[in-house]
Amino acid sequence: MGVIPEVIIKPTETKIITQPGMAGTIAVIGAFDSEESNLQAFKGLREAQEKLGVDKDLMGCKILDKLFQKGRGASSILAANITTINGETKETELTTAKLTAALDKLKGEKYDMLFIAAELEDAAVTMVKTFIDEEYDLQKPVGTILALKRNTVEAAETTVAQFKTGGLYGAITQEFTLLNGIQLSLIESAAYYCGYIAGLRVDESMTMSQLPDVINVTPEYNFSETEDGNKLVAAGVTILRCIDRISNKFVVVNSEQPCGRDLYIERTKDFIIRGLELETFLGDKNFSNTLTSIKSWIETKKQGFINTLEGLLDINYEVEKESAKCVNVYLDSLVFAGIIEKIQVYVVVEVE
Repeated sequence: MGVIPEVIIKPTETKIITQPGMAGTIAVIGAFDSEESNLQAFKGLREAQEKLGVDKDLMGCKILDKLFQKGRGASSILAANITTINGETKETELTTAKLTAALDKLKGEKYDMLFIAAELEDAAVTMVKTFIDEEYDLQKPVGTILALKRNTVEAAETTVAQFKTGGLYGAITQEFTLLNGIQLSLIESAAYYCGYIAGLRVDESMTMSQLPDVINVTPEYNFSETEDGNKLVAAGVTILRCIDRISNKFVVVNSEQPCGRDLYIERTKDFIIRGLELETFLGDKNFSNTLTSIKSWIETKKQGFINTLEGLLDINYEVEKESAKCVNVYLDSLVFAGIIEKIQVYVVVEVE
C-alpha cells in the first residue's frame, strides 16, 4: 500500500559558525528552572531551554535568548545554576554562598566571558574581580559584563574602579528597547550586550559602533564636560547614545574600559593568553630542547595571531629555565594599534 507523499519540516537548532578570532563561550551564573547543580554546557538556545527551563520569572531563563541571538551571539554557554529546592519552595536569590560556590565550579573551565544574571553590590563585584584575577593566574583570563545599577555617578565610578587592572568588558547602566518594541530590564540589557559581544571577533572595537536593533535607551545621558554621561564614559562605563534619531541609531560612545584600554585590546589580550595553550608542555622533561620547543611553539602562535587579528602589531617574549621544575615565559609586550577618538578638521573658507 502506497503512502501519501508529503513534505515534513522539522526545526533544528541554529548553529553559530565560529570564525578565527571569535571567543563566543559565555559562562552564566543565574537562577534556572532546574534542580541540576553541576555545570552544564549548551551549544544552542533550544537545547539550553530544554534543560534549564523557560520560566520567565527566573532571570537565568529569561536571558538565554539574549545570549543566543538569532544569527549572532554566543556560540555556547556554560551554565552554573543557583536555584535550590527547599521543600516546596524554589530559592533563587543569589547569595554570597551561592556566588562563591558557582565561581568555584567555574574555576579552570574553558570559556571566554562571564555573565552573572543579577545586579551585584560592590562586595559581590569584589568577589567576581578576585575570581577573574585568579583565572588570569591560571592562564585562563576572561572578562565580565556587569548590569550596573547605582544611585549616583560616584557610586558607579567606585564600582568600575575595581577593574583598573582589567577584567571588565562592559558595565551597562541603561535599559534597552529593541526594534520589536520589547523593553529589556537592566540585566536583560547587559545580557543582550554580552551576547552581541560574544558573537564578534575579539579584534572588533565597539567605540562609536551601533548596537543592532536597539531603538531607545533609558536613561539617556548628556555629554558636555560637567554632565553625567561624560563622567561615566571617562570612568569606563559602557554608555549608548543616539546619533541619528530618525533612524533610531544608537552607538556605544566609547568602549574603553576602566583599565584605559579599548574592549578590543582587552579581549584580544585574553584571547592570546588563552590561545598560547602552554599547558601542552606540562609533564615534559626540562631539557634545553624542550625550551627550544616552547620558543618554537610561541613563535608559531605569534605569527598566527598577528596574521589573524587586526590591530595586533607584535608580541615580544622570552623563555628561560628557572629551575628543574619551572620554566618562565615572559610576554614582554603585546603591541596594539590605538583607537581613533578624535579627528580634527581644519576648514578654510574663501570668498572671491
